[in-house]
Amino acid sequence: MCAQRLSRRTALRALPLVLCLVLLAAGAARAQEAPLRIYGMESKPVSFMGASGPSGIVVEVAQHIQQRLGRRDPIEIVPWARANTVAMNQPNVLLLSIIRTPERERRLTFVGPIFVGYISVFTRKGEAARIAAMGDGIYQLRGGARRGSVFVERARGMGYTVTDEPVSSELAARMLMSRRFDLWFDGEEIIGHALEQAGYTRADVELVRQLSMDDVNFAFSAGTAPATVQAWDAALREMKRDGSFQKIHRKWLPHYPLPADARGGELKHP
Repeated sequence: MCAQRLSRRTALRALPLVLCLVLLAAGAARAQEAPLRIYGMESKPVSFMGASGPSGIVVEVAQHIQQRLGRRDPIEIVPWARANTVAMNQPNVLLLSIIRTPERERRLTFVGPIFVGYISVFTRKGEAARIAAMGDGIYQLRGGARRGSVFVERARGMGYTVTDEPVSSELAARMLMSRRFDLWFDGEEIIGHALEQAGYTRADVELVRQLSMDDVNFAFSAGTAPATVQAWDAALREMKRDGSFQKIHRKWLPHYPLPADARGGELKHP
């Protein structure tokens, strides 16, 4: 009888702890299941609004990951400045294509890489040789790059003068061609579409020089559940193991190298 009473007392004392653990587990599950706001921007072939909805390499990779995770969070194509502002201030936001920098690493958690980006300097056709021959004078020329982008940061960090920050790569292309500035800082993989949208072609500009090669990643905002980030990372790694990632990459960026951890279809852990 005494043993039975003791058992009941122990059970009653343990009940609050059990309830607390159950509530914590439920909260963790809800956090893991919290919907993501997933943002890409208009930068074909990386991400763009196609005839049937969002498309591009990072969109397709994200869609495949969601299928594997049983998720259906919508993907939106929005201006970069808006997506970046939301991600820097709210949880449960996923940016589909972003280059790691020390400043961004303080606010975002990265998963990837998805592809290798080439940040370069462009000018109007027929002017690259003259500009390249200027030596250090090139750093005094007026330049333009998309507002809030890594292109602005990289150009200024290397000593160039960025005088204009248009809201899109398309507007930057228009401004370059109308001689508002002489140097355009942008990604090699996306300028073709920007020029087409502006009414020009890739042949209307010339490469002055390449500034850097950078891994482009997914990035989750602060406050996103770690389990969500880990699930996306694991799914992406599995895609690189089974070859489905490589197939998507070849579809959208056939002339660009795969990320180092996806070459040969075998994941190389750091």
